[in-house]
Amino acid sequence: TIEVLDTLVEEGSDNMDVRNKEQVISRMKAAVASKQFGQEDTICSLVADACIQVCPKNPVNFNVDNIRVAKLLGGGLRNSTVVRGMVLKSDAVGSIKRMENAK
Repeated sequence: TIEVLDTLVEEGSDNMDVRNKEQVISRMKAAVASKQFGQEDTICSLVADACIQVCPKNPVNFNVDNIRVAKLLGGGLRNSTVVRGMVLKSDAVGSIKRMENAK
């Protein structure tokens, strides 16, 4: 099993530039295609953009919880975009919507 696993790793993966979009896409395309065949080009591009934006200076500290996928009603995969910042899908809970000089 160990011998087979070593042959499945793409060449150069151990020293790739994690901020190079093309290198990231080439390494994730097979995994995405196994679940969403035919849509892998669009999905990989979006995922690579999102991962590169939140990647810390030390890539070992990358946390997948820093990326959120939110489905909004209406629209499809071709309407998908990467939004920098925080996306809230729903309105604030409660009656207070705005506060200035809060303590």
